Amino acid sequence: MLKGLLAAAFAVCAATALAGTPGPGTEDPLSDTLVPRPGLSPGEVIRIQLEALRHNDDQDRGIEVAFRFASPANRETTGPLPRFIRMIRQGPYALMLDFREASYGTVEVRNEVARQRVTLTGARSRVSYWFYLSRQSKAPFAGCWMTDVVLVERVPGRTA
Repeated sequence: MLKGLLAAAFAVCAATALAGTPGPGTEDPLSDTLVPRPGLSPGEVIRIQLEALRHNDDQDRGIEVAFRFASPANRETTGPLPRFIRMIRQGPYALMLDFREASYGTVEVRNEVARQRVTLTGARSRVSYWFYLSRQSKAPFAGCWMTDVVLVERVPGRTA
């Protein structure tokens, strides 16, 4: 039976590879298809944003992907996109563009609100961020988890 399951799994993987369809987690982090949708969990939204930022290019497509997942309320505060780009490139969020390692804490969900602590490590710094998300109730994002705010965790004796 195990042999049959392995053969079936191999066949599915081979068919996926032959069809050129990326498997889960292998989508281009700068893809135009990365948009808020109800099937994404809060943790998936955070990972999409961070991977897009990590792979940002000269056209700031990674920052644009991250901005797509900002809630409408967040966009009012941090947008439009050119302002959001400046905010990410400067100050405590700049590490998101070139971190080497990410450590994801537990996603905590209560009703329609979620949060997760993520610690990013770069060449010369380490910063922890708290991502706060909410499930949207209004179109066009109804049912989608989107980021409301990202706070920098204060570390005693250090500035972010």
